[in-house]
Amino acid sequence: MNNAIRAIVIDDEEPSREALRNYISDFCSDVEVVATASSVKTAFKAIQKHKPDLIFLDIEMPDGKGFDLLNMFGAIDFRVIFVTAYSEYAIKAFRVNAIDYLLKPIKIDELKDAIEKIKASNGDTQSEKLSVILKGMSDGVFFHPTLVVSNVKGFEVLKINEIIMCKANGYCTIFYLTGDRKVNSSRNLKQFENQIMDYGFIRVHNSFLVNLHHVSSFTKQGEIILTENNKAFLGDKYKVHFMKVLSKK
Repeated sequence: MNNAIRAIVIDDEEPSREALRNYISDFCSDVEVVATASSVKTAFKAIQKHKPDLIFLDIEMPDGKGFDLLNMFGAIDFRVIFVTAYSEYAIKAFRVNAIDYLLKPIKIDELKDAIEKIKASNGDTQSEKLSVILKGMSDGVFFHPTLVVSNVKGFEVLKINEIIMCKANGYCTIFYLTGDRKVNSSRNLKQFENQIMDYGFIRVHNSFLVNLHHVSSFTKQGEIILTENNKAFLGDKYKVHFMKVLSKK
């Protein structure tokens, strides 16, 4: 197995560690498990010793979280597959960032697919994507509904309840946030609409989505006044629906 992917399985529950190890042995012939670990402390030592290509990382452990382990490394030069039954918001962030993960209980087909993605990466690491996830976890944002947006710098994680409105800017989108902040995304408004409509957002104009929780008032001139002095235009074809929704607010 000279060309095998060298892996470490990290999980605080022995049955889970052994089950995953056996799955890998039985169904992933190009992966060699070189060590297992049951805590952040033992995992850190194992990674330093074995220098793996890949780790399977449980998020919850007795002496910390898997994210605490990753934060102990200045540079993450190995691939990570998160193994978790974690919150839906964290899973959504993994998906949007194309971070590899497996949900417990692990399914063989999903394990195989995850390994195939690792092989197809040709040794590339996930350092930029992982940095976004780690920042989001350290800030606590993934314990609330979040939206991960791409921009010229890479990615940024936004708390959905802090988004006041979204404005189309050509083929791009501007997010207006609490604290007088703005974030520019390279994706268009339509691409975000379905992701946030279940969190109190409504389209009020071809160029505007607003967060109903931040609506302060509405003027006869067709302006929607939002918190922190933000304004959005109300398009004629959206007026009836907006007034109906607002009356139920």
